[in-house]
Amino acid sequence: MFKVNFIYKNIKKLFINLKKKKYFLNINFFKKLFFLKKKILKKILILKKFIKNSLKKKKKNNYTIKWIYKNYLKKINKNLKLIILKIPNFIHFIIIKKNILIKKYNYKNNNNKKKIKNKIFNLKKSNKVSGRGFSYISQPLSILYLILENYMLKTYINENNYKYIIVPHILKFKSLLNSCQIPKFIKKLFIIKNNRKIKYLIPTSEISLINFMYNKKIKSKFIPLKFISKTPCYRNEKISYGKFNKGIIKQKQFDKIELINFVDYKNSYKYLKELIKNVEKIIKRFKINYRILKLSKKNTSYISTITYDLEIWIPGICNYCEVSSCSNNESYQSVRSKIKYIKNDKIFYMHIINGSGLAVGRFFLSIIENYLEKENFIKIPKILKDKIFKNLNNLKF
Repeated sequence: MFKVNFIYKNIKKLFINLKKKKYFLNINFFKKLFFLKKKILKKILILKKFIKNSLKKKKKNNYTIKWIYKNYLKKINKNLKLIILKIPNFIHFIIIKKNILIKKYNYKNNNNKKKIKNKIFNLKKSNKVSGRGFSYISQPLSILYLILENYMLKTYINENNYKYIIVPHILKFKSLLNSCQIPKFIKKLFIIKNNRKIKYLIPTSEISLINFMYNKKIKSKFIPLKFISKTPCYRNEKISYGKFNKGIIKQKQFDKIELINFVDYKNSYKYLKELIKNVEKIIKRFKINYRILKLSKKNTSYISTITYDLEIWIPGICNYCEVSSCSNNESYQSVRSKIKYIKNDKIFYMHIINGSGLAVGRFFLSIIENYLEKENFIKIPKILKDKIFKNLNNLKF
């Protein structure tokens, strides 16, 4: 998120940045609006001075000032706000036109092609109840799913000092604006209408966590602030037919663990590396093939400056699938949501780092397929052997 004066001073930079991300905005229109606003403000100042000098024409001039403000300034401000909302964040200079493979790790045992039937997710029943993009998971797999969720939450809270927050699932339009999710998710949101009021289901818990810190000033000794939440995410996406959209790979409702770090501007990239290592640690413990990609200019979200995708191997589609997207948004979100910190009596905007830690459904599917021994038999990973699965090595479903 940028301010009007900053945009005017850095128009050349913005042009280059918009071309990189393939955003087409009329910057000349912005220039005209900016100059019009200056002229109107000058006229209002002249009128105010004239009012002080002449007492007789006071009423008439007051009316003219209000008329100018209503008919010109309000419209100009609205158009300027719309342009500012559409301008994406600056891309990091490291990013190029292609995705870069940073790391790839293969385990010897995970090269077999295994496929699991979609019957276990009761997709036919869910299609009748809710339509495409939803699924049922019943026992005993639902218990395995629950243990997996709890294990991930425990590791982040106990080992990486994250604070767990239960967040609201229904949000106002303003909270989506504060977290810079508009215009990104505007077409993918589930809308709730009640008594002429419009609210939205969360596309990700990142929105709720950022709004939790809305309009706050924090002392530098309390940062970094590390928050974690686990919520279902609701996205009204078009699900096309094909192997990459089968089962629970792409859904309209899915569970995700969200990680957010509020850090100082000097150490933001250091904490980004730390966040990626924390997510990578969990994947390593399950001994599943994975890779890390640095996204290209085109694939980087308009909110973030740099994004790293962690992808795991899913034998059912014979390909890698994204389970975590870790990005540094710098001060783009904190400027709009007014999140600041105080250091040496100076006020700075916080840098916000966010990442999925992990997409539970996709990771769960990968574990089932990678640990599948026979038809309807899964070898339970050592890490997940809990009291529920005491003295059990295999799970029959």
